Amino acid sequence: MENRQGRRSAAQAPVAFVDSSAIVALVDRDDATHAAAVEAYRSLVESGYKLFTTNAVVVEAYDLLVTGVGPDVAKRWLREMRLPIYHIPEEDEERARRLVARENSRAVSLTNALSFVVMERLGVAEAFAVDPSFLAEMS
Repeated sequence: MENRQGRRSAAQAPVAFVDSSAIVALVDRDDATHAAAVEAYRSLVESGYKLFTTNAVVVEAYDLLVTGVGPDVAKRWLREMRLPIYHIPEEDEERARRLVARENSRAVSLTNALSFVVMERLGVAEAFAVDPSFLAEMS
């Protein structure tokens, strides 16, 4: 339903999870996927998407940024980042650990497993990511 200004209400806005790969691509101007990530971000925002990430992704993105662009840029990102953060409950952590530890399962990082568990819990099917392994694991 649209409100009087012709915009969708927040309850009906599409939602997308933001992976650390997208964060790094947005922050690191030398990243091979930077331009595509900026365009995708703009498109998501213009389309009214509500974006969010998890506390685990914030930790992972910060560590990747420290290594990739240096601690000063990483600290500035951490201070200025305004993305809503979903704090992962213990039961989701346990489920993700079981998923990763399961024999005969695909190799998946714990952070990605946490992300997938959270997306499932919240009913979110879309993600903003540029990491091919994250995108492959989603399908």
